[in-house]
Amino acid sequence: MLGLPAHVRACLFDLDGVLTRTAKVHAAASKERFDGRLRERATREGTAFVPFDAVDDHDEYVDGRPRADGVRTFDPVVAHERRLRGVPGPDTCLEAARGPGAEPDRAAVSADAPAGVEAGPAGRSGVVVGVDRVGRAERLRARGADVAVRDLAELLESR
Repeated sequence: MLGLPAHVRACLFDLDGVLTRTAKVHAAASKERFDGRLRERATREGTAFVPFDAVDDHDEYVDGRPRADGVRTFDPVVAHERRLRGVPGPDTCLEAARGPGAEPDRAAVSADAPAGVEAGPAGRSGVVVGVDRVGRAERLRARGADVAVRDLAELLESR
């Protein structure tokens, strides 16, 4: 039914940024948090202030990594309890595919963070869907996405 290969038997979704549109909010919060520190450092070291880039710097240094304890208690509890490595490691993808009884190569992984996309090929996932909410489709493809969509609904349109 979806625009995915017929061999796919399980779909694994990153909640934050894929099923919920939070990427812009997280990037803006990171910019607000880090610009102050970058300005302080520039003043202290006598160098030019270079602001935090809400897309590129956020992708490189923040996105796809564990957030505050409150976030850890909502999605990654299983990962923590089972001592699974986070992305870009494949552990969570491999474990999630086992849940519905699918082999990794019969699972589709959807992620919006470059590190999350990397976890798909690392875990031998059958298909990796990069969800491009902020204009970084090429970066997602370069990290391993087989296809990049702006919204998951595009998979329905491509069947």
